[in-house]
Amino acid sequence: MKPIQLTMTAFGPYKDTEIVDFRDLKEHRLFVISGKTGAGKTTIFDGICFALYGQASGEDRTDTKALRSQFADDAVQTTVELIFDIHQRRFRVLRQIPYRKQGNKSDTLGRCELYEIKEEQSIPVVDRQIVTEVNEKIEQLLGFTYAQFSQIMMLPQGEFRKFLTSDTGNKEAIMRKIFKTEPYQKIVDRLKVKKDEAHVAYLQEKQMGDTILHQIPAKLPARESLLFTELASEYPNYHQLIVGLQEENRYYKVRTAEYNTEYTNLYKAHDDKQKELYNARSINEQFDKLLKRQQELVHLEMKTAEMASLKQQLQEAERAAMLEDLEQQVKANKIESQKKEASYQEAIALLATANEKLVLTTANYKEQQAKEPERTAIKEQLLQLNALLPTVSSLAAQLQQMEVLQKNVSQLDKQVQQNLQEIEQQRRSINTQKDEIKELESTLEDYELHVDELSNVTDIAKLLKKFQQQILACKLLDQQYEAAKEENETSAVAYQKLEDHWISNQAVLLAESLYDGATCPVCGSVDHPAKATSIGERQVTKQQVDDAKKELQAKDQYFHSKQAERQQLLQQIETIKAELTERRVELAHDYETERVELTQKVAMLRKNREVLKSKKEAYSQAETAQEDRYTQSKLLQQQRNETNSEFETKRALYNHSIARVPEKLRELPALQQQIRTKEMASEQLENVWKTTQQQLQEASTKQTKLESRQQMEKQANLEMKEKLVNSVQAFEQRLKEQGFDTEASYLQVKLPHSRRQEIQQLLQMHEQQLHTVKAAVDELKQVTEGKQPVEIEIVEQQVQQLKEQYEKAFEICNQTRTWQQAALDFCKQLETSKSRAVTLEDTYGKVTNLYDIVRGQNRLKISFERYIQIEYLERIIQAANIRLRDLSNGQYELVRSDRQETRGKQSGLGIDVYDSYTGQTRDVKTLSGGEKFNASLCLALGMADVIQSFQGAVRMETMFIDEGFGALDEEAIQKAIDTLIALQQSGRMIGVISHIEEMKEAIPATLVVTKMREGYSKTKFVLN
Repeated sequence: MKPIQLTMTAFGPYKDTEIVDFRDLKEHRLFVISGKTGAGKTTIFDGICFALYGQASGEDRTDTKALRSQFADDAVQTTVELIFDIHQRRFRVLRQIPYRKQGNKSDTLGRCELYEIKEEQSIPVVDRQIVTEVNEKIEQLLGFTYAQFSQIMMLPQGEFRKFLTSDTGNKEAIMRKIFKTEPYQKIVDRLKVKKDEAHVAYLQEKQMGDTILHQIPAKLPARESLLFTELASEYPNYHQLIVGLQEENRYYKVRTAEYNTEYTNLYKAHDDKQKELYNARSINEQFDKLLKRQQELVHLEMKTAEMASLKQQLQEAERAAMLEDLEQQVKANKIESQKKEASYQEAIALLATANEKLVLTTANYKEQQAKEPERTAIKEQLLQLNALLPTVSSLAAQLQQMEVLQKNVSQLDKQVQQNLQEIEQQRRSINTQKDEIKELESTLEDYELHVDELSNVTDIAKLLKKFQQQILACKLLDQQYEAAKEENETSAVAYQKLEDHWISNQAVLLAESLYDGATCPVCGSVDHPAKATSIGERQVTKQQVDDAKKELQAKDQYFHSKQAERQQLLQQIETIKAELTERRVELAHDYETERVELTQKVAMLRKNREVLKSKKEAYSQAETAQEDRYTQSKLLQQQRNETNSEFETKRALYNHSIARVPEKLRELPALQQQIRTKEMASEQLENVWKTTQQQLQEASTKQTKLESRQQMEKQANLEMKEKLVNSVQAFEQRLKEQGFDTEASYLQVKLPHSRRQEIQQLLQMHEQQLHTVKAAVDELKQVTEGKQPVEIEIVEQQVQQLKEQYEKAFEICNQTRTWQQAALDFCKQLETSKSRAVTLEDTYGKVTNLYDIVRGQNRLKISFERYIQIEYLERIIQAANIRLRDLSNGQYELVRSDRQETRGKQSGLGIDVYDSYTGQTRDVKTLSGGEKFNASLCLALGMADVIQSFQGAVRMETMFIDEGFGALDEEAIQKAIDTLIALQQSGRMIGVISHIEEMKEAIPATLVVTKMREGYSKTKFVLN
């Protein structure tokens, strides 16, 4: 990724739109960003990082809303736009930060857009311009996440040292984000779930086995056997339990066969005795049936005479039944004849009433017909009154409109006067505000000077504090250095004496083995004129010499480490002293008190700036309000004139209309009441006339209908009387034909149809029962011939005893069969449970071992994820050492530490430094500030090389570095510059924030960030 143009609006210290066009660098690929503290140098990095990922470059600037410029106007949106090239394609990304305008309750809308620029046209790259899709596409294009980008392409202030000096836990978190090793950590989580599941399954299966053991005594009766002996023991043996259950199964199998044989024999005996009981009951039942049938036969024979009488009665009734239809016809004709007569008499009476009403209605009709002139006159009056109604109605509305207009004119007069008074008050208030603004502006003329002075004094105070702390640290280190030096010299003298004693001892021992003529193993001489003879005061062993040497080496190493620390601290003190001298700082001056006073003064001035800003806004709003008042006053005066003119016009129209209406009817209620009175009178006359006409018509029609009905009823009555006479004659003729002398003899033998059917059924039932009972008696006599009744109580007792015996035998047989099946089921369940428990225990052990290995519970305290991260770390260290050897003149190399962390923490990601001057390895935290910067820079560049090698097609064309060079000496600075030049010669664009003059002089291009007097900043490229 190569930035082309960065555009920031209302972002950080940049009040308006600030454009940083990297094309102004031309052929230069290495540039310095320079400016005063707080001018906004790091904000340029923040802008690039925010445009790409929606986050600032450092972890201490995570609140995106805080990135909005405090100098910006309330109406200006905070936006960042970046145009960049990657893979020979050009893109434009824009992000807008939501913020809350003054007086609003909600934030403005944010924006996030990504386009590809082709032939001066912007083509959307994502389907929806939303944060998630744009972020995903940015990561896809650049090949880096935000964490990777901030570690290898943009190294924020103090951030890239964190990886060097942080503990292994922080390194693990950083590498997890950069190299995306979360899946390996998730493997540990998944294995933990698997382990817990396996443990639960094993415990459940073990619990199942215990449950089976507790169920055995409840399902099987206790007896002296291997099974119950084993169950009674404290720790039952599963194998013995299974054998015992098999024995129980065989035992109950034999007992079941025995009880089944006994049950079969008893059941057969019961079945035979049951058959005997059935035969005895059958014989006794036949004798009982014979007796019962004989009794029924006697009872039926006694009813024979009664049945003959009923048969005679039925025959007479059947003969009379042949006359029933004619009898019913006579009765119906009589009833109908009576109805016709009554209807005829009613028609005569109704016709007389209708004739009387017709005479009265005709007279009333003639009376109402004579009132036609009165009805016509009322209608004409009503038409005249209705013609006045629109005029009178409009008079009321016109009068109301006139009253409203007159009231409006009065109100507008008051508003005009009030508006003129408010305009005068505003004018006086504006003049007062203008005087206050001028007074505040005069007090703020030196604000920027005081702010710059405060910044300078604050830097000096911090620098002096650091200088004093290092002086104190140096005094303490001098004491430690002198003590270490004295101990080292003392140990050296003691060691030398001890070594001399040991050599003397060895010489004496060697002299004892020499004789004249023998070659000396030391000098080769055959003469030995002065052999060592005195061993000395004490014997010294080789082990004592070696121990003394180790002690001397340890103290010597400690002395050199203190010497190196002292040298580094003196170098840092000289660096600060040089900077203090360069700034012409008076050490005796109380800069802290001056800083506090300036802080209070600047705070007061800043508060006055805010007051001035609010007063200017109020002044502007007041001027606008005054202009609005002038405009409003003109509009009110115009509205008052127009309303008064409309009132005069309405009054003239009203006077013209009222002259055409009679005085009594000028009020609308009076006119409406007169109209209602006339309408009611007219309606009443019309209703009476219409009712009279309708009554005459109805009376005439009703009289005609009743005359016709009277004639029809008379004819129908005569016809019905003739029909009655004919039906009576036919009935009397039929009585004679059926042999009845009189109607009374007919009525005496007549029976209803239901009674006749009842008698017929009784006769048929008696005859059928008599025949059936006789046949049954004859049959039962044949069956019981030669037999006697049986006493069945004894047989029933024998059957019951046999039933109880076979049921008891059956119950015992089933019980033993149940116990046999229970023993077999328990045996199978125990075998299955034992097998599953062994399998699950083995699975649980394997999963637990694997879980402990991958989570780092092993000898090396290294998890599976950390094992992968160690490979990445070693490659990073290898790449970093290539540059660190050169920057440190071959003194330092980074090495991965194998030491194990305390308190069970994961190990393997610690970093030590090997010092070739001392031949020792020590913690990187013991490096000086400048050495830490070099090591951190090399580590970051090494990480960039490793990530680029793993990302494949990803090409890193840009790198930004923020601060860190101030702690380096001249030689280290030059080497750092050489490293940066080498990087940019490989095709990368390198941007560095630095206050070091050597850095500015060595790098040909500078992006100057200038802080204006008003507090906001501007940028400009300067090429040397």
